[in-house]
Amino acid sequence: MIGLLYLLFFWLYLWLSIKAVKLAARWAGAHGRSPRLWGFLAGLAMYSLVFWDLIPTYALHGYYCATQAGFTQYETLEQWKQENPGVAKTLKPIKNPPWRWMTEPKHILLNQRFTWETLTKWHPFHIRERDERIVDVKTGDVLARYVDFDTDIRALGLGPRYLRDYKPWLMRRSCERGQRMWQKEKFNDFSTVIENLGGRK
Repeated sequence: MIGLLYLLFFWLYLWLSIKAVKLAARWAGAHGRSPRLWGFLAGLAMYSLVFWDLIPTYALHGYYCATQAGFTQYETLEQWKQENPGVAKTLKPIKNPPWRWMTEPKHILLNQRFTWETLTKWHPFHIRERDERIVDVKTGDVLARYVDFDTDIRALGLGPRYLRDYKPWLMRRSCERGQRMWQKEKFNDFSTVIENLGGRK
C-alpha cells in the first residue's frame, strides 16, 4: 500500500514538473527570453522541492565513508602485554555486565581492565557517525576502533518520526557494501579476544 502511494505521488509530481517546465518555456518564448534556460530553471526548481538534499546526502556520506570509516588497531595484544606484564592472566570476563546506555559515550565492561565504548555523533544532512572503541580503563588508551556512518532515516514500517522519514531514498546504510561487514567483524573478533584475555573462568 505504501509503495502504491509513492508511485501515485511520483506520477503526480512528474506530471506537475513537466507542466511547470512547459509553462516556463512558453512564458519565456512569449517574452523574448530563452525557453531552454527558463525551462531548465523551472525543472530545477521542481526537482529541488523534494530532492534538494539527495545529492549532498550521498556525497557527504560517501566522503565520510572514504576518509574516516573502518577498523583501526592502534596497539596489538602483544604490545599491551609487554607494557602490562602478568595483568592479562588476572582478567576474566564479566558475566552479564550492565550496559550503560544513558551516558555518552555508552559503554559496557568486557573485563576488569577493558570497556567497549560507543559514541554517536550527528553530521549535516542527518548523517550519523557510530564510533566504537576498545579502551583500557586504567590508562584511557584506545586499542582498537571501528567507525561507521549511516543516515538517521527511519524505515516507514517502523512509523515515521519526522518529515525526512518520508524520504526513503535518503536512507544510507553502513559504509560496508554487501551482506557481510568485514571491518565490523574484525572489531568484534578483537573485542572477544580482549574480553577473554585471562581465559573463561
